Amino acid sequence: MRPLIGIIGQVDPSKNRLFLDRRHVEKVTAAGGVPAVFNVNSSPEEVLEHVDGVLLIEGPDVHPHFYGEDPSGAIKYVDVDRDEFEIRLVKRAVEMGVPILGISRGMHVINVALGGTLYQDLNDIPKAIKHDWDVELIGPTQRVHGVRIKTSSTLYEILKDELDIEGTNEVYLRVNSFHHQAVKRVGEGIKPVAYAVDGLIEAIEGTEGFIIGLQWQPEYLPEMDRVFEAFVKAAAEYRRDKLEMEKIEIEAELREELTREQDESHHSSETTDSPPDTNQT
Repeated sequence: MRPLIGIIGQVDPSKNRLFLDRRHVEKVTAAGGVPAVFNVNSSPEEVLEHVDGVLLIEGPDVHPHFYGEDPSGAIKYVDVDRDEFEIRLVKRAVEMGVPILGISRGMHVINVALGGTLYQDLNDIPKAIKHDWDVELIGPTQRVHGVRIKTSSTLYEILKDELDIEGTNEVYLRVNSFHHQAVKRVGEGIKPVAYAVDGLIEAIEGTEGFIIGLQWQPEYLPEMDRVFEAFVKAAAEYRRDKLEMEKIEIEAELREELTREQDESHHSSETTDSPPDTNQT
């Protein structure tokens, strides 16, 4: 059976609807996964009981409260309920070893959930290049700036056959860009593995397990299909290991039950076969 990938949808409170870019569903399906969309009415524990991987997608700013700051005037809009849900989801998924892929806001959520912080607005950074392009004006397929990827990273290993290698330590590619915030202090258990020319972190990954966060929108860049494939493959391996563990636990319970029944049967037999007491009083 193909792995189930949980995607946390966006909420439109004005129209009481849950939505997402269908590209996410298409990319997961093409990579061999089965997409399932969840909202914050589920509990993180319920979601993780069923899924084999978690995909966190774009959306509103993460409220600065979750990394110990008050909101500046640059914050655009937030969804605190979604923040709380996704942060709890990431923390528990990391504990369980569930593969996680975070896109744009999803990368920020991973970082904050693991104790990191964000730049509330890139205008606070001197010499920052333009990152907040308007998707409605230029479209999501246009590559507007370059990033360099460390060749020592898992991300590089995933993408290397699709990239033009120009150096021994770093590889460059061009990406789309639609964000006004960025990772500031990196959280525990993750590391930066890609940067823009101005030094902003463009990708993070876990030091253990499959955890990848991308600042750009990979679903619109053909070479990034490899990322979705690697993510779904990791989810399939998690599913296989989970089922194997469940099988071992069931077999252990059956052996324990069989041993208990045998012990009870043996005890009953000893009681029945005992010779009568011939002592006279």
